Amino acid sequence: MVYSYQVIKFQAISFVQGTHWSQSVGEKGILYKSLKDPFSKIIVQSSNGTKKLYHVPKDRTVVVINNTVHFLGELA
Repeated sequence: MVYSYQVIKFQAISFVQGTHWSQSVGEKGILYKSLKDPFSKIIVQSSNGTKKLYHVPKDRTVVVINNTVHFLGELA
């Protein structure tokens, strides 16, 4: 698996299986940390309406700032 850094402007975001994530608020925005081995999943709906599922590796953080999501992951 090759993970790449994603920065996506989103309309809606879903954290699949909510128990696989921890949530906190930081200086930069809302932080979600992946807790599941080998990966947790998020669904990102971009501003043009397309939905994509991503895998995020364990112990990686997803940062949500305004309408932009930043994370290390791969398209599922």
